Amino acid sequence: MRYLYICLFLAFIPIPLAILELIFRSTGSGLSIYDTRGAGQVLMLATVLLTVLAYVQLVARDNTLAFFSLYLRHWRKALHGFLVMFAIAWTIVIAAYVIVGLFGQVGWSATAWDDMTVRTVRRTVVALFVVLILATTEELMFRVFLMRYLRWNTTPAVTIGAVVFSSLVFAVLHNLTDPLSWLTPEGIRLFIGLFLLAVLLCTTYLVTGSFWCAVAVHAGLLGSKVFLRRTELLEVSTGSWWLDSADLRTTPLTWLVFAGMALLIYLLRRKLHARFAIERPVVSTARFPAPR
Repeated sequence: MRYLYICLFLAFIPIPLAILELIFRSTGSGLSIYDTRGAGQVLMLATVLLTVLAYVQLVARDNTLAFFSLYLRHWRKALHGFLVMFAIAWTIVIAAYVIVGLFGQVGWSATAWDDMTVRTVRRTVVALFVVLILATTEELMFRVFLMRYLRWNTTPAVTIGAVVFSSLVFAVLHNLTDPLSWLTPEGIRLFIGLFLLAVLLCTTYLVTGSFWCAVAVHAGLLGSKVFLRRTELLEVSTGSWWLDSADLRTTPLTWLVFAGMALLIYLLRRKLHARFAIERPVVSTARFPAPR
């Protein structure tokens, strides 16, 4: 029944988004729910998040106040987990760039360094703050809401089903403007990258018992991309088969990094859970309406 309720909910989501888009157009704001950055994207995500919270409270009948209070009471452990996992994510990204650099695929841009200005630094910091907000919002929607609420017990079948389904939804919803593009070769490659990223984030949340650890990995990976795009300090060559696209999420190298990180985090599950766990275990406490 949980999958049925969530599928019905996902079918309902376009309605508030359509209303928001209508407001944008009628007011002449120039914003759109299809914006990939800026106020349009923030308002779109806020609308979806509020809709999710309403579903959890009214349909799933879960106590959202108790959930957030739990993290508030253990804020030191949550912060510790965030900082450690963020550092791990950046360390792995830096190591990946160093290894690729040894093969001559990455080079340092002295020109970009010489042209660095206070304005560039300020815009980069603002962009990284937006990344943190985006990562937190997406983790609340896809991992806390979707994956966690589909995992009503800790059996392997239920857990795998929750991870796979939520990861598929995560990947699909990253392209609402042109769904048919998923059927193109480039679209399929991007879908694989997004799916593996979602599996990594699900694994992080389940293993650590703290959704802030998943936020940290998400923000660390996305933040590294935004940092390099804003500063242009590294020049990446995309001439090889394993690094053949400007969008690194579509490359086999990035797939390997995502899969390797997921495996590493899983292997360290006992240590990570002992240090950072806030939810024991990560399962749904929602009481869905019983079928008549």
